[in-house]
Formats: sequence, C-alpha cells, structure tokens
Amino acid sequence: PWVAIDAMRADGPVLWSPDLGGYWIIAGAEEVREAYQNGEAFSSYPVGIPPMVGMWPRKLIPEELDGEEHARYRRLLAPFFAPKAIRAIADSVRERAAGLLRRLADAEGFEVVGQLARPLPSWVFLGLFGAPVEQADLFTAWAHDLLHSPDLAARGAAGQAIVGYLIGAIAEHRANPGDDMISGLTQASIEGRPLTDEELLDMCFLIFVAGLDTVTSQIGTILLHLATHPDDQQAIRHDPAVVDRALEELLRLYPIISPARTLTRDYTLAGVRLKAGDTVLLGSSGATRDPQAFADPTRADFGREATWTTAFGLGVHRCLGSHLARQELRVVLELMATTLPPYELAPGAAWHWHTGGNLWGLDRLDLRFIRS
Repeated sequence: PWVAIDAMRADGPVLWSPDLGGYWIIAGAEEVREAYQNGEAFSSYPVGIPPMVGMWPRKLIPEELDGEEHARYRRLLAPFFAPKAIRAIADSVRERAAGLLRRLADAEGFEVVGQLARPLPSWVFLGLFGAPVEQADLFTAWAHDLLHSPDLAARGAAGQAIVGYLIGAIAEHRANPGDDMISGLTQASIEGRPLTDEELLDMCFLIFVAGLDTVTSQIGTILLHLATHPDDQQAIRHDPAVVDRALEELLRLYPIISPARTLTRDYTLAGVRLKAGDTVLLGSSGATRDPQAFADPTRADFGREATWTTAFGLGVHRCLGSHLARQELRVVLELMATTLPPYELAPGAAWHWHTGGNLWGLDRLDLRFIRS
C-alpha cells in the first residue's frame, strides 16, 4: 500500500478518486501536514465505523470530535497514556515479550501475527483497560473482523458483540471500580458532571478497537521489513543502541493509518479547490516518503539526522497511545535482536496484507531463523 501512495504522488500532491462516491487523496508532505494541523477545516468526523453496528451515528469520543469539545474529553484520557503511566508498566511489558520470545528460541521459525504481534499488545492493553486477558483471542477477533473483514455482515456482528460486551463491562466497573481505565472513566466527570453511559460507551468502543489492532499491525510491518532487509536487521543486532533511531525510521517508512477527514468549508490546497462536505484521505505515508521532504525517502537510513513520522498523526488528534505503542515496539526490536537468531521470510512464506478501511496491516507473516 505504501508503494501505491508513492506512485499516486507522482501525479500530484492532491488527487481525486471516483471510488466509493468520490474522495480526495492527499499524498504530498506539505499538504498532509497542513490538513492534519487545520482541524477547523478538516473535521475528523466521521472516521468510518460501519453503520450496521447499530449504535451510531453517535460520535466516537474523542476521535470524532473537534475543537474545544475534543480537547475536554481528551484531557480525561490523557493521564492513562502519559509517559509516567507508561513507564510504570515498562518492566511487565518487557517480561511479557521476553516470555513470548523464549518459547520460540528452539523453533525453526514462527508466525509473527499469531505468536507475537497479537498476544503482546492485547495482553498489555487489556490489563490497562480493565478487560479479562484470558479472553484476548475473542476480543482481538472481534476487532479484526470489525476493521478488516470483507463481509459487511461479519463487520456488523463484530461491532455489535463489542458494544454488548462494553455495556456490561461499564456497568460492572461502575458498581465495582478497580485500578484500570474503564473504572477510572466511570468515576470521571466533565464540566462538573459524571460521564453518561452513552459517553462511556463511545469512548470505550474507540479505545477498545484501537488498542487491540494498531500495534499488532505495526509490529508486522516492521518485522517484514527487517526480514527482507538483512543489513538493517544486522545494524540493530550489532548495536542495540540504534533501536530508537531504527524505530523512528521504520515508523516514517511504514505508517499504517491513513485517516479520513471531511471538509467543513471550501478550501484550496496545493492550488486544488476542495468543497465543503468532500471526503479526504490523508495519505500519511505519502508525507513521510515524499522526496520533497526526505532524501532517498523509500530507503531505511538509521543514521538519518532529522526525521518525523505521521504514524501517530499530527496536530490535536495525535494518537494518545503513542507512548505505549513506542514502548511495545521498542521492546520487540530490542529482544528480537538480542535473544533470537537472525530471521528471514520462511520458504514459500505466507504473508498477506489487509487494507480494509484506513488501517493497513498483515494477517500472517511466516519467518524462519537463520542458524549457523
């Protein structure tokens, strides 16, 4: 999908697609950044939850809100994802990742998504969120079907299952609060009043789906790159201190989310006249792989002096979970380099992209260890 955006950008930074009723694709670095930063004109509503889920068009909070309304709700969530809160669980994240990788040490190889990329983020997220970790397989299946299934009925059923679970979970945590995110939100207030059950559901639905899918997708894309670029993999093995720079460079190369925006008014971008009500796809990778912004932009350069990424968005809607995601991704890179042998794609490797909606990722990625 990143290569497709690269090819589109060659035709211009702002392009029109007639698909799905017609929408704009923004693929240039300057133009993507401008749209991200201008939330007044480029509204984040709607993000595209399937209507068959049955509870919307209520807005997901805070992602589908703009301006001060967005800021008020975002402030409620910020403490749960602040660097201090994430540092507090760093040791447990590393221990969990190490345990998963130890099981693979004597194998010939492993399947990334099922054995690492889903189990680690789901365990970390569900513990923070306040949902039973033992149901991780069920929860991740719901999230995957909602976001990526080509069957609209399956997407709707998954969404309804998530809604049903969350309604019960919110009621349980309100009655018996603990030390977790759902409980914290049931005790929170906004403008001097408690959050309503509807507000809690809208917030928890968004957090649930994002928390169970995005890091999983990002781990897969990063390990696919390292499996097919042995020099980059060796650079991390040779000097684990390069992990932070390597991570930022790989996030630059492979952002997995291209969010949608809706124009609230007529707007001219790169000389192209967009109209109020138009749908816009922010080609995040188009920005960070743009030769106008980076030299040799499609090559991973772990020594690149200055870099930035759209992997977590930009502006007021920048991903609240970015600190947590970076922590998990950093741990995976470090431990893959220091505890396991070099790896490559398994012979006849099965690896398959999903590009449903605005989120890209891998359904499967088979790797083989290279042993001397």
